[in-house]
Amino acid sequence: MALIGSPRGLRSITLLAGLIALALVVAALYRGIGANESFLQNLPLINNGRPNQAGSHENHRPTNTHAPPKYKPTPTYAVQSVTDPFPLLAKSTATPPPIPAYNVPRPGIHREYGLSYMPPLFIGFTRQWPMLLQCVTSYLTAGWPPESIFVVENTGVQDSNAQGRLSLQNPFYLDHATLRKLGVNIVQTPVLLSFSQLQNFFLSVAHARSWPYYFYSHQDVLVFSFEDGPDTLIRPGDRDWFFYDEQDEADIMRPAAAGQDGYRTIYENCLRELNRTLEREERWAFRWFQYDHLTLVNRAALDAVGGWDSLIPYYGSDCDMNARLEMDGWSLRHRRVGIINDVSTVLEDLSALYRDPNVTPKFVDPNPVPRVEEQHTEEQKDEPKEKQNDPTREEEVKDGGENNATQKRDGKVNGTGVAGVARSVEYFRELVNVGNDMGAYKYRDDKNARNSWQNSQHGGVGEPYYYNAEGFSTSFWILAEAGREVFAQKWGHRSCDLVEDTALKLEDQWVVEKDWE
Repeated sequence: MALIGSPRGLRSITLLAGLIALALVVAALYRGIGANESFLQNLPLINNGRPNQAGSHENHRPTNTHAPPKYKPTPTYAVQSVTDPFPLLAKSTATPPPIPAYNVPRPGIHREYGLSYMPPLFIGFTRQWPMLLQCVTSYLTAGWPPESIFVVENTGVQDSNAQGRLSLQNPFYLDHATLRKLGVNIVQTPVLLSFSQLQNFFLSVAHARSWPYYFYSHQDVLVFSFEDGPDTLIRPGDRDWFFYDEQDEADIMRPAAAGQDGYRTIYENCLRELNRTLEREERWAFRWFQYDHLTLVNRAALDAVGGWDSLIPYYGSDCDMNARLEMDGWSLRHRRVGIINDVSTVLEDLSALYRDPNVTPKFVDPNPVPRVEEQHTEEQKDEPKEKQNDPTREEEVKDGGENNATQKRDGKVNGTGVAGVARSVEYFRELVNVGNDMGAYKYRDDKNARNSWQNSQHGGVGEPYYYNAEGFSTSFWILAEAGREVFAQKWGHRSCDLVEDTALKLEDQWVVEKDWE
């Protein structure tokens, strides 16, 4: 209907009538159908009446005429179900037991070593929750303050763990509630990062929070303080320690035991090492406490050489970083601050780390080897070769042997009195022996056993961000090999020791011919 050219009054009346009619229609719709739910019921159902959830998937078959794909054989191995290694904390109202009193960190202890802040300890996590939980609780019970531990969730599952949407059987499962009970911090990466990218993420966080120095640890370690005094056992992951002089060597290799004057936890030794390094050296980069299983980092050194090479994702990234630091004049030293075991197994009950007298320390393998090899391992497990050749550990082996382990313990083992300290140290000897066995067990077969723990979980099918476990492992090794090739092309040399084996300089990256045929 066109009103152009009509008198102004007629146009106004027509417009008003139209608005009144529209209002009547709306009112009729509300009264006739708005209150009648049958109208909504007659609307077409979306998603066949099912909720449209991101985690639900339908098996859509292709409509073309191509032959179906040929599938790989179904794996025949039996995957063990993952069990919670800390059942004491399973209940929502549970709280962690107390740690040994002599390992409780003194308030403000970092200030005693000239530090204005508590240097953080980053522990990166991608998969295998029991290993991470063991690592964290070992640091806590050895005396590391929980508020300075930062678990970095690098799973790539977005907020699935924070919302409790993954199951224990999922390789990427992380229990935020348990970590909060333990008092540690959780930082989440925005996406799944490689090792070198994760190291640059640590560096980025350190910049954002104005931390010039920080520590990082791998999750597959079990750590202790020198509660029983000197420890001379050479473990598979140990390197030759560096000492500034004889007095420094004596001080490090003959530490006071728990309950004695001068006793220091692994945390205090780390603070002390940072303080002494700052006093003795200006141009330093890393202090390794069992290679990089536990490392002290100088942020300025990494900035000076451009951080970690993100294009070398895994193996070879440390060779590249260490070489560039040395070429630029930054020192790298192996120092000793505590007992560190590189492990692939988990204590059956982590209450043992809290010296629970009702728990006998023993470990379980999340990815056991075939039975024939397992029997051979059991024959060697009672007394590893390192212990057999080390007369200084004979008394410790007797005190922590099987007969002692099976005896019933009475009373508290982590008290503050002389008797309580003695009982706690006695239990500690047993723990250390088991930890030593765990380290030896991991290195029983360098080619196959050392990283087997990473493949021990295969669950989580249908859960958010599910990724096939075998596919993840295969992809990891493809990327690792690609990184080794990037390293070789970057430096024209294949082996790790660039500084010792070549005359390469920092500016020689990507500009030299390869030295192999």
